[in-house]
Amino acid sequence: MHARSSSKAPIDHHSPLPLYFQIAERLRHDMRTRKMRQGDLLATDERIQQEFGVSRATARKAIDELVDEGLVERITGKGTFVTEPRLQVPLPAMLSFTEELERRGIRPRTRVVSAAWVPVDERAGHALGLQAEARVLRLERIRYADKKPVLHTVDILPERLGIGPGEDFSGSLYELMETRGVRLAECQNIIMAAVTDQQLGKLLRVKKGFPVLALRRTSYDMKGLPVLYEEAACRGDLYSYAIRLARPSRSASKKNAFPS
Repeated sequence: MHARSSSKAPIDHHSPLPLYFQIAERLRHDMRTRKMRQGDLLATDERIQQEFGVSRATARKAIDELVDEGLVERITGKGTFVTEPRLQVPLPAMLSFTEELERRGIRPRTRVVSAAWVPVDERAGHALGLQAEARVLRLERIRYADKKPVLHTVDILPERLGIGPGEDFSGSLYELMETRGVRLAECQNIIMAAVTDQQLGKLLRVKKGFPVLALRRTSYDMKGLPVLYEEAACRGDLYSYAIRLARPSRSASKKNAFPS
């Protein structure tokens, strides 16, 4: 398989944009316009050096940008190949899984594993501010992107919301909550690396020990009250989170610094 040629337009050595950034953007454009697919050879570091007249370190950094985005993968001794793109979720945007997919033109689908009233466990009870053994709705679902299982979720909802096991949970849970007068305002996410056990692997159609992103999310309404607790496992090969951070001002840094 042969690498496809990238744009011949020269990069601007006088631009304030770093050279590796410009090259990465050219390669992204090349992938889109040539409609490259999974398994296609994009380029090698040496070829990028020659085409753009840059150092090996700059060429590697340009490819690293695409690797970090999940667009390509390096195979030692062979080159850089196009991969199946991950569903990348921008934080801190608070979107439901259904909204995330629809925004990208992907058809979402949901399989409800179970929906039942149960006594709240300690972790969910603490997150929702509930008394021990309070009754909550436990909703377990598998979320699909087109036909691929991407996400396993367990949602815990307080009984006071008036949402029970008989509801239609095939769509956005956020939208269902809003029809009951619950307006979500913000959430707190904890994201960790994890692997599947045998049961979760079967649900996500992967082997035991497969890498996933484990997510714990507590969502709050407009009054700041916790109304939803969620634990999710996202397939690591199909799902990623993008976080844009801003460096705080010097005064803010000092204010939030740990005491010496």
